[in-house]
Amino acid sequence: MELDRFMPEHDFRSRYSRRIAADPVTTWDAFQELTAEELHITQVLIGIRSLGTVRLSGRVSSAAPVPLLTSGTGEEVRGKIAKFWHVRPEVAPIEDGDPEAFVNFVEPGWAKTVTGARVVAEGDGSVLTIETRVRCTDERSRLIFAAYWLAIRAGGAGLVRLEMLQAVARRVEPAAELAA
Repeated sequence: MELDRFMPEHDFRSRYSRRIAADPVTTWDAFQELTAEELHITQVLIGIRSLGTVRLSGRVSSAAPVPLLTSGTGEEVRGKIAKFWHVRPEVAPIEDGDPEAFVNFVEPGWAKTVTGARVVAEGDGSVLTIETRVRCTDERSRLIFAAYWLAIRAGGAGLVRLEMLQAVARRVEPAAELAA
């Protein structure tokens, strides 16, 4: 799993999965084609987090504020290093999307986060999983991030992941369209 390459050890982790009644290729394509306009809860939360200064539009895979580190068939990993606990998060001084710089960054005072999305075949369908891992670069940042994590995991970040999984299902499952 590519996520392990970027962050085999972590301080914090969340994982959300959903069985999708579609083959892996169809499921992955639906995930890649998701638009910000389909993610109403996500838009509200981003607006709150950015104090109204950010509004995503278009394909999430292109508009996501977290840089892509790697992608392949049915799997991608995005990563960012920042002081997320600030009202306006300070971003680490590395090149966005540089896998080597991301892995090698160890300066104290930061949180490194990776989010991996992966689809695998299961029976006549597939399972789409979105997993987030966080590793802080020192004990002080780990303590500060812990409070931030409590606030976002159950509320913001968790709701975003669940909404994305639901949106993929809505795109590819006729029964999900009727229920929505």
